[in-house]
Amino acid sequence: MISKFTYRSDPVRIVFGAGAVTVLRAEAELHKMSRLLVLCSATRADFARRVTEPIADRRVGFCDAAGQTMLRAAFDKIVADIKCHNANGFVVVGGGSPIGLAKAAAATIGLPYIAIVTTYSGSEMAPRWYLGVAEDRVNVESVAALPATAIYDPELTLELPARVSAASGMNAMAHAVESLYGIDTNPVVQTMAEEAMRRLGSSLPRVVQDPRDLGARTDALYGAWLAAYFRAAVGLEHAIAQRVRQWFKLDHAFTHAVATPYAAGFNAVAAPEAMARIRRALGVEDAARGLYDLNVRLGLPTGLKDLGLLEKDLGKAVEVVSAVKIAHPKPVTKADLENVIGQAFAGAPPRF
Repeated sequence: MISKFTYRSDPVRIVFGAGAVTVLRAEAELHKMSRLLVLCSATRADFARRVTEPIADRRVGFCDAAGQTMLRAAFDKIVADIKCHNANGFVVVGGGSPIGLAKAAAATIGLPYIAIVTTYSGSEMAPRWYLGVAEDRVNVESVAALPATAIYDPELTLELPARVSAASGMNAMAHAVESLYGIDTNPVVQTMAEEAMRRLGSSLPRVVQDPRDLGARTDALYGAWLAAYFRAAVGLEHAIAQRVRQWFKLDHAFTHAVATPYAAGFNAVAAPEAMARIRRALGVEDAARGLYDLNVRLGLPTGLKDLGLLEKDLGKAVEVVSAVKIAHPKPVTKADLENVIGQAFAGAPPRF
């Protein structure tokens, strides 16, 4: 019997499928956006210009200030550009970093925006946003940060390098895994999370084998959207991945990929139903080992040492993660963190 639960559906309009970006102009009209700023990263500026060509007559400027981290200087530049051009909306093109800055800008100045999603990070579906790095980071949660429309066009992901795609996909996997055993989970979320893992687990190896396999790209993007549609209260994996990568300047998606098997292994005994869903979705005998083996199959690093974390910094890593309030089925002690982070550093198969 299904027990009582609470589920909230955030108000984001979703347009999904090959060729979906062609609705951009119609979406701008729907949301009454006539003066649009385009936000992207410097490396994707030319791509963003091509993608937003259907609204060329409504573009009032471009801002390519987005980078790997949510720097206040980048946020200030975006807000200044929006005000300078008197924009009444904006379009963000890209993955987690540009979209993260778009969320901060939207929540702060109250403008609607359209997100054209080109990776699997899922940032566009999370009302949480932040600014700053490490000890200077400020975290906020507001529905005002969400896009008016999110456009998912798998054709726009065909040029995403295989290695980046794999890491981004495992970032999405992390959302699904932690949503299964978060303290605020529910049957709706669990159903979506399991399907997300099934789609990601089957499609990511195909994407790595052939990055231009549109069917695989479509499944991966759909799985990423399902995984992003609900974010559990912060669990061990996100506490490790977010804090460690910020403090030690590690790659975002790759850090999530590394941390996920170890967090799942730590929670295995306390969350048997979640582990059963992971095993079923991935077709494996052990949830944590199945996630680890998927990283190996995708050619991803398995240890934080492979991403640049130094052994001498392990104590500091434990300290910064200890400062996070972790919502969990299993309490997390400092000794637990030393064990989990130590295993994640070394990169051997998880042992719990």
